Amino acid sequence: MGSLLTLPSPHIDLVSGLLDSTSYNVYERMALSSCPCLGEDLQATLPPCLPVNTEGRNRKEVFAFSPSKVDKWRHYDWDQVTTIAWDEDKRLVCHAHKKGVKIVVTLGFDNFDKICDHETRQVWIRRVYEKIVTNYADGFNFDIEKPSSGAKSHCYVLLVKELRHVLKQSEYTKNAQITVDVPWAPHGIDGRYYDWNALAEAADFLFVMSYDMRSQIYYQCIASANSPLALVRKGLEEYLLGYNIAPDKLVLGLPWYAYDYKCQNYSAALDICQIEQVPFAGAPCSDAAGKQRNYEVIRARAAADPAHYVRRWDNISHTPYYTYTNFEMNETGQIWFEDPDSLSAKYALVREFGLRGGGMWHADGLSYGKDDESKKMWDSFKAMY
Repeated sequence: MGSLLTLPSPHIDLVSGLLDSTSYNVYERMALSSCPCLGEDLQATLPPCLPVNTEGRNRKEVFAFSPSKVDKWRHYDWDQVTTIAWDEDKRLVCHAHKKGVKIVVTLGFDNFDKICDHETRQVWIRRVYEKIVTNYADGFNFDIEKPSSGAKSHCYVLLVKELRHVLKQSEYTKNAQITVDVPWAPHGIDGRYYDWNALAEAADFLFVMSYDMRSQIYYQCIASANSPLALVRKGLEEYLLGYNIAPDKLVLGLPWYAYDYKCQNYSAALDICQIEQVPFAGAPCSDAAGKQRNYEVIRARAAADPAHYVRRWDNISHTPYYTYTNFEMNETGQIWFEDPDSLSAKYALVREFGLRGGGMWHADGLSYGKDDESKKMWDSFKAMY
């Protein structure tokens, strides 16, 4: 079964007796008997160790990525969030399950060139199963972003289907949630020519990463919005209309982070910031010229120097930005970001198109507790209703 669990817990017999079904295999019983949520009253504390049952729940999906190792999850909006991805903090699992919130893990498929090898896929799937069980998780999130077409794209679909098949064979994972991260549009972004319809059918839903839209710039090499409203709409329409993917299969993911660009040349008259030409995937310019910044970082910079960080608004992309000057370095820069106003305008597309819900990359970039801005960011999800 694997080597992640080697020594049985002294609770294993007691926990096994409390499980409703005798279908849990030895590996799952060993994992559950070591669950950190367990207290002296095993019967009362066992439920948070088990997958969340959301059957019959009628609410929008709020899918939050939590990639950091800090415990900012304590300050999330627990009345709204439905799934938290990637954070393996066992304290989070116990808290989330008590709140009826799902936890999903991820695992990279490092040797993508071997994705069409059946044995390689099966070994990887076994690792995923073990990771779900030993983290008391509710499912798995695919985040494969490799350039691909043809056979490899077909084998990616096989991987998702085969994972589903294997997970259904075990009591703990039989209802596991499987999600797939996809680019903002289905027309070969960064060389990704996947079988979108087959992925949507194989997964519970697709998380549409409606950000990093300037990864390939073929026109003016200037600082601009990470997630322009018109392109967010266009990408969703391509999935919905071009590929006829059901709205309930799509979750709109938006950026809760910023891009900080250093201007090579700056036009004060036009407020245009020309950036360094950093090629990517065949394009002469890309957002790699900028640095990603957490929202709390740019908010702190603006608060420390309000005279030089005046919020500006781009009506075309429906996005705020700062133009600032570093006098010590004699440099001008621009920071393009999302805030409650811009997020609300974009999350409203969930309501307009009838999507499954919304989400963000990522939830740990806020300054929770220091001001009311974090609450306003979470409140932007209310535009979905």
